[in-house]
Amino acid sequence: MKSTEDKIIEAAVHVLNGNDAATIDDIANHIGINRRTIHRYFKDKNLLIEQCKQKMMTTCNATMIAAYQSSNEPIVQMENMFYAALSIGNEYSFVKKRFERSGYSEVVSNEEGLYDDVKAKWFRIVEKLQEDRMVDNRFTVAWIYNLFGGIIDIAIAALRNEEVAGNDLKKFAWSSFKGSIGLKQSINN
Repeated sequence: MKSTEDKIIEAAVHVLNGNDAATIDDIANHIGINRRTIHRYFKDKNLLIEQCKQKMMTTCNATMIAAYQSSNEPIVQMENMFYAALSIGNEYSFVKKRFERSGYSEVVSNEEGLYDDVKAKWFRIVEKLQEDRMVDNRFTVAWIYNLFGGIIDIAIAALRNEEVAGNDLKKFAWSSFKGSIGLKQSINN
């Protein structure tokens, strides 16, 4: 059973994804509690948002590690990590918008070890795919990493703006990413 604090954080994520300017009252109304209950757990909106950031990082790292561990095949790992990043990015889009304003390094400061581990695993996948000539090796790993994040951002924006149907999102986004890096499904392709 979820604690009241967890319910408040989930409500904040949901409400703030819909309206970045939502108030504590909006969040309280969403889950049928009063403002004072939220203030028992969080002294102000900034502290609540900070907890949303921590929840996002914890969820993101766990989801990305699970995606990485889902297979020993680098292409499958890459695709699963892409879908994981897309899901988390969509779920926590308001947090990402706030990070862009303040700088991403601030986001990972408390979970730097986990973040670095996930990023290192992702980089190794790209390096292996390039070594096996499954990904265009004219691109640096850093460039591919930025493409990965950029396509995730574009997909989330398209979904939020209702420019793409939810059931097409994953297919369009993955196809765009793998095409942009020249990803081959096998050495013979």
